Formats: sequence, structure tokens, C-alpha cells
Amino acid sequence: MNASFRAYVDQLRDVHKDSRVYKFSYQGRDFWLKQPEKLSGIWLLLKPNPKQSFINELHVLLDLARQQAPVPNVVYYGDDFFVLEDAGFSISHWMDEPALSQAQKFRILSDAAQALIDLHQRGLVHGRPAVRDITWNNGKITFLDFESRSNSQNNDWLITRDTLFFFNSLCREDSISDRLITEIVTYYQAHCNGRNWAIMINYLTRFRWLYYLFFPFKPFAKKDLIAIYRLFELIH
Repeated sequence: MNASFRAYVDQLRDVHKDSRVYKFSYQGRDFWLKQPEKLSGIWLLLKPNPKQSFINELHVLLDLARQQAPVPNVVYYGDDFFVLEDAGFSISHWMDEPALSQAQKFRILSDAAQALIDLHQRGLVHGRPAVRDITWNNGKITFLDFESRSNSQNNDWLITRDTLFFFNSLCREDSISDRLITEIVTYYQAHCNGRNWAIMINYLTRFRWLYYLFFPFKPFAKKDLIAIYRLFELIH
């Protein structure tokens, strides 16, 4: 980007220095300014090194962009900030759109599922591919937020983790019906690597006892626990 854009971003950084994420427009285009989290209290223990997580995410984005992965375009960055070109609305936003038919929702979710499958087939992983961190824009999928990547070298586990995060995020959305989730599960199973699917199912089977352990609490469950119930009930 040109010097005028960079100067404008630097001004925004001064004004919004405490904002982790800030959306802005420049010459008719939308962008996102992202900076390290400013933590306090218990979060200093739960997230002890937000600056390093931020740097790691930037490096991951730049590396994946070089590999032509479906990630947002980093247009300007420094040691403690980067600017992303807007990639459209999140899938969570689309799922909450009352005008969308079930067929349209299936198209959006199947596009996301296929993009995740393609990512894995290229030997890449996301870390937390939740639908709130995936955008859809006229068929184009973009993955956001790479701060939760694991340091594990076990690629089978990383792909399983990605897949379960994706399905669990579907189960957390009240606007996505059980039937639609089942259709996306069926699509994913039909198009993904069969070995990866078998490993994921084996992992779920090993921990299915948790479902029966917590089942008596289902009438009182909150959103996160309900999502786990749906995950075990809808994926076999």
C-alpha cells in the first residue's frame, strides 16, 4: 500500500491503541487493524504471552499466503500490528440471515467444508476453524484467526482437531438445524480423506463416555455443553 495509506493506519493505531481489532474504510475498501491483546487479571495467567501469539499469527498468515492458502491479504504490518483486507461476512453472520433458504445455507457450509478438506489435503491446518472465523463471499472462503494453532507435530491429531472444531462450531449455532449439520457431516465424510475421517471417528468413540456422563445435566446445559451433546448425537 502507498505512503498515504500507511500514514492513515499509523494514525488509527495511535487513536485505537487499546483495540485488539478495529475495522476501518479507506478509499471505498474495508480493512481490519489487528494488534496484540491487552490483558489483565486472570487472563494474564490463561494467556501469558499475547504478543508472541500475535507474532506467530502474523507469520502464519504470511507463510500461508505464500502457499496460496485461502487466508486474508496482509496489506501492511509491523512488530505490533498488521492490517488485513476485509474478506466479507463470517459464516455465522450468513447462518443468522433469515432470508437464506436451507439450500443456500448448505451451499455456504459445504463451501467451507470443502475449503477445510482442501487445506488438509495440502498438508496445512488451521487450529480453530470455527464458523465465526471463516468468511464466505460469493463462493470464496477465507480462514481467519490463526492464534490457536497447536505446536504438536502429530498431523493426524491436528487434522482431527480442525475437523472437530469445525463441527463443534456448527453445533453451537442455533440457526443451523440438526438436519443441516447432518447433511454437512455427510458431505464432509464423502469428500475428505477416508483415513482422516476414521481417525476422527475413533477419537470421538473413545470419549463417548463423556456424553453419557454429562447427559443427566442436559436440561440445564448452556450453549457450550449443548454443542457437545449435538456433536456426539449427530456424528457417528
